[in-house]
Amino acid sequence: MHTFSSKQYIPAEGLLTRIVDQDEVLTLDYQEATRRHQRSLWWGTAVGYRAMQVAAVALSAESLWRRDNLVVVSAHPGPGVLDSLNYVTLCADRGTLTVLQNDHCVNRCNSEMKFEWWVSDGDRTAHIRLDEDFVPREFYELIDRRVYSETRADDDKLFELYKVNLSSRIWVAPLEQSFTFELLPPMARGERPVGHAWVKEPA
Repeated sequence: MHTFSSKQYIPAEGLLTRIVDQDEVLTLDYQEATRRHQRSLWWGTAVGYRAMQVAAVALSAESLWRRDNLVVVSAHPGPGVLDSLNYVTLCADRGTLTVLQNDHCVNRCNSEMKFEWWVSDGDRTAHIRLDEDFVPREFYELIDRRVYSETRADDDKLFELYKVNLSSRIWVAPLEQSFTFELLPPMARGERPVGHAWVKEPA
């Protein structure tokens, strides 16, 4: 198995993300991820992709990270988010993606969802979070009104405007200003993060 220096192959820069798959360095482009979605999903696609750029940096301290053993857990159920995760890591295609749920989410976007992810390469786990203040409370309120059929006049237009603005901000701001990460012990396929509020410990 070859290793590739993360100094020679920069893990994330601009719209690009680099990752090793089957001993080949792949250079992925965000624009390819967006081609798979209509505009309405671009915010989810953007934030999911940027989170995976954070994972690329976090897991490439010495050598470029690899797809081989990646396990991914997402606390966000949005289809654009999950497709971005899969575009970079192939976690859904390879059956190594777990989506956390709380009692209110039930695989639908609402105010209870979290912009939070865990990406493990078999040696360590990058626990990634979007800054809590990045998404305004008004955006969550719009989502809830749509989910629970309480939409007001102009809500659809406002929702689209918020998504456009959020998508622009997530690309303008440097990763370290929008996200934080910490390195934790490795996680196995299907494992859920220990101590998380949504994970019920066995009795």
